[in-house]
Parts: sequence; C-alpha cells; structure tokens
Amino acid sequence: MFRVAKFGKIFALALGLLAGAWGSEAQAFPLRVLVEGPKSAMVIAVSQTTEFHRTDGTVTTLQPGQFFTVSAQSLGSVQMGENGMVMVGNRWYPETMSFVWLKGGVAALNNVDSETYLRGVIPREMPEEYHPEALKAQAIAARTYALTSYQRRKHGPNYDMVDTTNDQVYGGFAKFNPRTGRSSWLTDPRTDRAVSDTRNIVLNYSKVDGEYRDQGINGWARYGQYALPIRKGPILSQTVSQKMALAGWNFQQILWYWYQSELYRLPQTM
Repeated sequence: MFRVAKFGKIFALALGLLAGAWGSEAQAFPLRVLVEGPKSAMVIAVSQTTEFHRTDGTVTTLQPGQFFTVSAQSLGSVQMGENGMVMVGNRWYPETMSFVWLKGGVAALNNVDSETYLRGVIPREMPEEYHPEALKAQAIAARTYALTSYQRRKHGPNYDMVDTTNDQVYGGFAKFNPRTGRSSWLTDPRTDRAVSDTRNIVLNYSKVDGEYRDQGINGWARYGQYALPIRKGPILSQTVSQKMALAGWNFQQILWYWYQSELYRLPQTM
C-alpha cells in the first residue's frame, strides 16, 4: 500500500519545480487521426444537416437518418457544427472528417482539436472509474504522447496518429449498434473532467514522450513499512498510478515520480 508521508519533503521540492516550469513555450496543436481504411469505399452518416465538400469543388448536402457512400470518385470532407458528429464504420466522430486517397484506397481522417481527441482517448486507455488524480495524470501523459507524434510526424505527411494501440486507442464519441439502430456514448463525464481540469498541460516533451503502460514497473522496493515501485524508464504505470492516487498522491506527484519532468501549459488558442 502506498503512503506518501515519508517522502513528503521530496515531493514538496518536486512540486516547486513543476510550478516554476509552467509556461507557454509550445504551440497548441490540431490532430489528424486515421480512423478507417484505406478501403475501396466506406459508408458514412451525419447527426445534423451539413455539407460534403468534394475535392472537385462540388458540394452535396447530407441529411441525418441517411447513409452515404464515399468512394475514390467522391473524396472530400465534412465539417460538423457544434455537437454534430459524423459516423464512419460504427463510430461517431466530432469536428471534421476528411476522406483522402491513401495507399490505394479511401481513408478517413478525423481532424480534431487535441482536447477533443483526448475525450475519446482517456476512457479507452484507462478505466473511467479510476481516481480523478490518476485520470488527470493519464490525460497529461496522453496529451504529451499526441504532441510528440504530431511534432515528429512519425507516420509521415498524411496523418499524425492511428486510433489503435499502435498509438493510443481513440474510439470517437459514440458507437452505433446496427442490430438495434441505436448509439451509445463512449465518452464519460469523469474522464472529460480530467481532460478539462488539465487543459493544455503537457510534460516536457523534449525529455519524455508521455508513454504509459497498464503495468510499467520493474518490481517494488521496500523502505521499512513503505514500498515504492521501481521505475521502468520514463513510462507511467496506470495500475500503480491508481494505487498512488488512492493513497493520496495528486497528479503532479504521480507524474513527477514516473517522468521526473517539468510541466508546461500550452496556449489556449489553436
């Protein structure tokens, strides 16, 4: 069981360093997430009336309650209004969806604000019932991972992230069940709160990537009646972070333990 009392002075120093490091040295960032394809064609739907702008310059009005097919002859993009979503596959996504020709097929790229993206990531990557401080630590780690991927263009020029465990699992905002014809939310108020409470806060991404694992330790070290995990490099252990939070650690203490990295606040505007 974690107890923080014996290490209070260490973490008081760490928090002082964190508070002094917050600044505006980076830029806020949009993301292009590959969520479907490439494939020969794909079926989409929208939750509100909107326009599909094709790459050939033509515009088609899309209505909710109907399905539309996107093929190589009808590439383009659809930008949803406030609270609107577009369905690709069986998932509903916010903001903008671009349909491009990629690797011999049609690919769907969700163009989203990084904070919007995290709302669809955190409940897929960490149980939403975890302690709020653990969820906040997860949100910052996931935001940092997305930022490093965005800056380094690790997937090349066409997109920044994929929606699988190859990067971070991104489920969009809702899932459609074709058997019932109904959709269920994938976001959660608890993880949404973790994202909003840490808005635009990232680790020092020049030092760490924000990587994390369900189990990310090399064992335990005992200090009398206390025990602390042995770090496996700059990687956050989600399970152990939950135990830390339950024992009274806040998200700053959790992040400093795993990454030993400063925190920065990105600009609020995109």
